[in-house]
Amino acid sequence: MIFIICLFFIYRTNSWNIYEVSLVFVFHFLWDLCIMMMWDYYTKWKVKNGLYAQTGSFIIFSLIWIYSWLRFWKWSYLLPQFLFVWPIIKWFTQKKWINYKFIIIVWIVVLWIYFSLWLIQNIWVLIQILWFIIFPVALSLNSEKIKYFLSLLWIMCIFIWSSYFLYQWFLEKNIIWTDLSYTLLPLTVVVFYLKNIKKYFS
Repeated sequence: MIFIICLFFIYRTNSWNIYEVSLVFVFHFLWDLCIMMMWDYYTKWKVKNGLYAQTGSFIIFSLIWIYSWLRFWKWSYLLPQFLFVWPIIKWFTQKKWINYKFIIIVWIVVLWIYFSLWLIQNIWVLIQILWFIIFPVALSLNSEKIKYFLSLLWIMCIFIWSSYFLYQWFLEKNIIWTDLSYTLLPLTVVVFYLKNIKKYFS
């Protein structure tokens, strides 16, 4: 339903090529779907299926931000993608040295690359990189309870962050309707996570 509503707005505004927009939306929708599948499998202790869904979300999200880099020269999420591959390697290989401490070290290296290459154009990019560490750290933890709340925090950050900018762009009448996907689709994942919240308060 959300997907169709977003496409309707884009069609009415004619701000982008409808085929290009549709492709971006489909990939973003699949990413959100993989995140929900991943968590659903993990909560049912179907670890192997959860890993496949987690790997799928990593590949799709990487493709989205490679596209953003090539199309708009947006670096905000491209390098932090390297953080997400490590939890996948950890659970497939059972390597104990791949833990949250190791991922934090990788994150520090990513920060150093951003600063050394002057890739941080403003404070907003820096903030995004700083909180991007939450989800890969969560995925590397053994505690299901902490993993759940950190994952929920991360996806809520994405929703609140994108909602704020969507509102700002709306006030400036400079909105690109594809930005709806970065607000409404993460909201569906937030709702999905909140459905299980009682389980993790016990």
